[in-house]
Amino acid sequence: MKKKTLVPLIIFLLGICLVILIVYKTDTHEKEQRRITAQLNVAIYGERIKNELTAGIGITDTLEQILISENGEIHQFDAIAENLMSDSIESVQLAPNGIVTDIYPAKGNEAGKIDLIHDKDRGESSCYARDNHTVITQGPFELKQGGYGIAVRNPVYLTDTNKQQYFWGFTIVILRVPDIFSDSIYALSNFGYEYRISKTVSPWSDTYKVVYQSDGLLTHPVSYDFKIGEESWRFEVTPKSGWRNNTLIAV
Repeated sequence: MKKKTLVPLIIFLLGICLVILIVYKTDTHEKEQRRITAQLNVAIYGERIKNELTAGIGITDTLEQILISENGEIHQFDAIAENLMSDSIESVQLAPNGIVTDIYPAKGNEAGKIDLIHDKDRGESSCYARDNHTVITQGPFELKQGGYGIAVRNPVYLTDTNKQQYFWGFTIVILRVPDIFSDSIYALSNFGYEYRISKTVSPWSDTYKVVYQSDGLLTHPVSYDFKIGEESWRFEVTPKSGWRNNTLIAV
């Protein structure tokens, strides 16, 4: 009688062990596949976010080329800036000698006419951009019109009659956050991902500051790193449902 009870019990226990092994193997495989898929998505959309930022920054390059061709002058600035505007651009600015003198649109942006070089919040990064000939981004910061923005400052250098290069000032664009990369984060949200976009607080720092993120928690995210100028950016994603297939485990 004992034998009759023991054999089925052993078979039952072996069956349980087999099921656990199968579930473990399947779960491990699915988790690995989810990470591979997430890594592909974070790379594809991370590169797209970089391109979206670069396109916004391209406005400052356009203004720089006009200044170079016109020997430091931009005639009809408002008309040119209006043609460069898009839904993700808050304003376009000129700062000869580091002092903001022209802003489009002017209405509501009067407070933006400041001396960047000597400003306590912007001076250090502006001097770094000027002295190192590099584009610098700063923010996000709260916009007076609502929402958040990132300032992009592009130092411009001209050549004088003695063929000596000198600092003209900055061409500047204020990018709206998250509008500048809304297409990418909207797509990833629909794909079922939580996300976070961060950047170093300055070119000389390794500390990252969150630029924008979704509401959910990111657990063991995969990431994609890229550079804008001399600053590092990081884009991270994790599935909203987590890395494990909880339905499979429950069943």
